[in-house]
Amino acid sequence: MKTRRRLITGGRVFTADPARPWATTVVIEGDRILFVGDTPPAGSDDMEETIDVAGGLVLPGFIDGHVHVAMTGASMLKAQLRGSGSLDEIRRRVRAWADEHPDEPRVLGTNWVHSDVPDAKPTRQMLDDIVPDRPVYLEAYDFHSSWVNSAALAELGIDNDTPDPIGGEIVRDPATGEATGHLLENACAMWVRPLLANVADQVREQHIVAALDAFARAGITGAVEMALEEPVLRAMHALHETGRLTARIVGHMIIYRTGEAETELAQVRRAVDLANTYRGDRLRVGGIKIIADGTIDGCTAALSAPYATGEDAEPIWDPQALDPVVRAADAAGLQIAIHAIGDEAVRIAVDALESAMRVNRTAGRRHRIEHLEYAREEEITRMGALGITASMQPVHLDPAILDHWLEVLGPERANHSFAWPLYLAAGAALAFGTDTPTAPHEALPNMYLASTRKSPTDDTLPALRPDWALPVEQAVLHGTREPAWAAWLEHRTGMLKPGLAADLVVLDRDVLAGEPSVLLQTGVRMTMMDGTVVHSS
Repeated sequence: MKTRRRLITGGRVFTADPARPWATTVVIEGDRILFVGDTPPAGSDDMEETIDVAGGLVLPGFIDGHVHVAMTGASMLKAQLRGSGSLDEIRRRVRAWADEHPDEPRVLGTNWVHSDVPDAKPTRQMLDDIVPDRPVYLEAYDFHSSWVNSAALAELGIDNDTPDPIGGEIVRDPATGEATGHLLENACAMWVRPLLANVADQVREQHIVAALDAFARAGITGAVEMALEEPVLRAMHALHETGRLTARIVGHMIIYRTGEAETELAQVRRAVDLANTYRGDRLRVGGIKIIADGTIDGCTAALSAPYATGEDAEPIWDPQALDPVVRAADAAGLQIAIHAIGDEAVRIAVDALESAMRVNRTAGRRHRIEHLEYAREEEITRMGALGITASMQPVHLDPAILDHWLEVLGPERANHSFAWPLYLAAGAALAFGTDTPTAPHEALPNMYLASTRKSPTDDTLPALRPDWALPVEQAVLHGTREPAWAAWLEHRTGMLKPGLAADLVVLDRDVLAGEPSVLLQTGVRMTMMDGTVVHSS
């Protein structure tokens, strides 16, 4: 049976292949790239289809280096609180969602920003009067805390005497000791998230499909799922079996901090079993994810010196708990991804990975540290020497959401944050992503932030360290080729070269021929994954 051949022509092709960065023609045979070059090969007149990009730009499909797929789809159905600007507007949006969904047992919202709440301290009383009869669950934009009303506290079984979980906090009124309705870190992860994730398999699949459809429209053909759990993995597999998985997914199983060494190691052993079961290029379990600290906005990221407010935060995983888990995973051949945002957590993470590699006499696992918002230069240098990937999200640097972040971190530390050029100078791989749904999933605004450090929604806001912006072409490499390499997918995707999968995106204008602002005026004309068009405008 003859394999279908298609010709893509009519514009520039950025291949991301260092051996041949630019071309004008791509030939696809079945699900693979057959030819990349400037002169159409013999037989081009006999192609089954010619795709004329009409002056647009052809790129490798974007690989989002850090996502939460099912959570993204679920978040699309909730009250959207990003950009509210005030408590009054948050309350209005929550009340409106409640009115529009009278039969839902819970009122759900997402992406509230700390600076929109007085003193960044949300309380149950702020929600009780607008929704007194149903539980309300509002996820912060960083997904590291939940803001709930009194009915939700009752549903969760949390009262004023409930002890804090390890690595989490039930925020309490300092005068009365009463639970305020703000749940931090593991108090959110261990109680709220499982409750809201307890949905029917069909609903979970719908959440994943909604996210994948959004990814396809944004030109995303691959995603690294961070904090994967088995019900979501099974749903992804079901979609894969029925041909509905429209992006490659490499998953990292979440390892929860329980305070019991044996249960933590048991989670690693289960991840090994799953990695041995799910090994495909379309759906694979690659390793584990550990959340070592919180966030700067929530004042829960572990810093080596207190916040500007005087607050301090301990890591979720101290070295005594972290080291055995990291060593076991490294010894088993798993890729380890550690969420570390504050410089103290970054130091602990690098120490743990370095120790594991030394004790196990391993190398080349492509271990990763996620986020790295503020790290000291000595840890950045060590990461390069140890071959640890810097997995970072330009969209978290959006000046439109930085007010509270800047206030609590302080100007000196803020001026040394999101230090992309320092990681490159140290020789570390740099993989970009969005961490959706903590931030918008669209790839092109993410590339704009990488290449300007300015807000894609408000050009009047000053950029933080614009001298650390990357050229657009380099930003695109860190959104395509580098995250593919970091996820062990370079044998299949990340570049446009013969033999690799036909994973590509066609933009309606050439974003590499003008100023970075062109990125914000550009649309995705077509997205192709494994030779199948998964989006066309």
